[in-house]
Amino acid sequence: MKPDNLEHFENLSNITCGNNSIVVQSTRMNFEHNNYISQLWKYSRGSWKKIKSGANNYTQPKYSSETNSLFFIQSRRNDSNKNFKPLNSLKVQHSSGKTDVIFETEDAITEYIVSKNNKFVYLVTKEWNEEYKNIEDKNDEPKYYESLPFRFDTLGVIFNKRSHIHKINLTTNKASILVNGDKEGLLSIGSLNFIGSTLYFVGNKHNEQGTMLTEKIGRVDGNKISYIHEGGMLGNLFSINDQLHAVGLRNRFDWPTNTSILKFSDKGKLSFLEHAFDRNIEMAKVYDENIYCLYEDSGKKLLRNVTKKENLIDDKITIKDFDILNDEIFVIANSFSQPDEVFKIVNGNLEKISLANHYFNTKVKTHETIYHRIDTGESEIDTWGIFVGKDKPTLLNIHGGPASQYGFTFFDEFQTYATAGFNVIACNPRGSTGRGHDFLRDVCGKNWGVKDAHDVVTSFKKMVRKMGIENKNYGIMGGSYGGFMTSWVIGHNNKLFKSAIVERALINWETMVGTSDIGIGFPEMYLLSDMEKDLNFYRKKSPISVASNIKTPTLIIHSEEDYRCPIEQAEQLFSNLKRRGIESAMLRFPGESHELSRSGKPIHRKQRFEHIINWHKKQLS
Repeated sequence: MKPDNLEHFENLSNITCGNNSIVVQSTRMNFEHNNYISQLWKYSRGSWKKIKSGANNYTQPKYSSETNSLFFIQSRRNDSNKNFKPLNSLKVQHSSGKTDVIFETEDAITEYIVSKNNKFVYLVTKEWNEEYKNIEDKNDEPKYYESLPFRFDTLGVIFNKRSHIHKINLTTNKASILVNGDKEGLLSIGSLNFIGSTLYFVGNKHNEQGTMLTEKIGRVDGNKISYIHEGGMLGNLFSINDQLHAVGLRNRFDWPTNTSILKFSDKGKLSFLEHAFDRNIEMAKVYDENIYCLYEDSGKKLLRNVTKKENLIDDKITIKDFDILNDEIFVIANSFSQPDEVFKIVNGNLEKISLANHYFNTKVKTHETIYHRIDTGESEIDTWGIFVGKDKPTLLNIHGGPASQYGFTFFDEFQTYATAGFNVIACNPRGSTGRGHDFLRDVCGKNWGVKDAHDVVTSFKKMVRKMGIENKNYGIMGGSYGGFMTSWVIGHNNKLFKSAIVERALINWETMVGTSDIGIGFPEMYLLSDMEKDLNFYRKKSPISVASNIKTPTLIIHSEEDYRCPIEQAEQLFSNLKRRGIESAMLRFPGESHELSRSGKPIHRKQRFEHIINWHKKQLS
């Protein structure tokens, strides 16, 4: 796979079943217009058919359980038009095939839910607040704020943006604001769920001190809004037997630990469901009085029937989403060398029913993985490799988080580096998900940068030997936490690696506290101490403290609108290296966030790959 092939494979998401059909969203990059194309495909009677979208993107399909009508969001696609004006609509395709527009806005539509009687749709928009909405040149307006954070990477810039819930009558298409985000101070609204006629939602707002976002579960009875729970970190809401559930954490400062399924009483009292299941749960759905969930396990992402305590499949795959139709389970899944397809689970095995990436698979060569669980002397670490030749240079990749995982998933990065002529090695050190609570927390406090660094370096060295690699030209790279670990390793061991790429990295805990969107809270979660009480510890655990030891030629990649690890982090490291005459360079991407490598502009993602490959080839050839 080459950087040019990025636009040739389809990412599948949002599978939904109804009316004896399956609908799935496909998204791919388009280099010509530097945008993304999202379409809907419908599977019925054994064949797939695209729902015609013209110059629009279709996303977030959902079937109504009552009428089998298909709802989806339509957004105008920007084909590099500088005068582009967004237009977003919620549409419904009836079982007859007729399609109607239900709601239309220039603002973002982020979520929606259809009432169980199919009479109403409840829809979330994100809009400028009333005072700011009528300012013509918003970029030139001074920004006044009284609370932290005033920007948030995964929620977008939150300054003067508020989320609202609109109620739309499906008979008349009359819309009204049910939950006013300006009045309620809601910076974002996530998941929605019904119990009877009562609407529940997860909303983020500033705490009373104005120092952090706090999550609340809101309840709407008629026009009355109340909040039944505050705190924690909550994902999708769902209900079973008229009881509200959510995937997430009881308390924000429980992190890092497994996210699990939480159950709420009518008054918001919280309890755990299957707390003994020591794996990270990502999402859950209900079908026929059974709860199903996706969970991470040693580099795999699998499906479990929570109610029956049964794991439904055990394969070296990543399941991204699932739904159930007539008691048959359908999933979107991929593997290390094969991108997304739709499968049916039959007796614990996968039967492929789609050919979404058939063109890619026939035109593009991909590489299989070598997998070992390596004993590092202190732990057993899941490790993956791609072997292209014993005389080829090798790249060590380190994931972000650290609470995330590499694994048996199709990853464009690994495939691209292997095609460029590099052996590839990656692992899940202590601190990663997929191995339980204790494994996740084993990098906190004094263990930060100690146990995880031991796992990363030791598993790399042992994997090199297992793969039979004789070339001693090694490169190291990673983003976010992976960028921290890259700079940390080359600051403590300046002889092992001959090339390094530090991307969107945490370099200095001390300055990150005051500049990152999660600067208040996240450092304490991992370092287990307050900076004001233990400043020297924060400095000791920062790569900037050992930067003067770095001799490895280093390319630093960062986005200028990264609010998670602000660009000042990268600038500190670059300044240190250049002052000392270390071969180094900095690559800055305008208009991009922390998510550049996953959802940035297609041309920027291609350029990023080209720079990475060229840097490593220059240093390791």
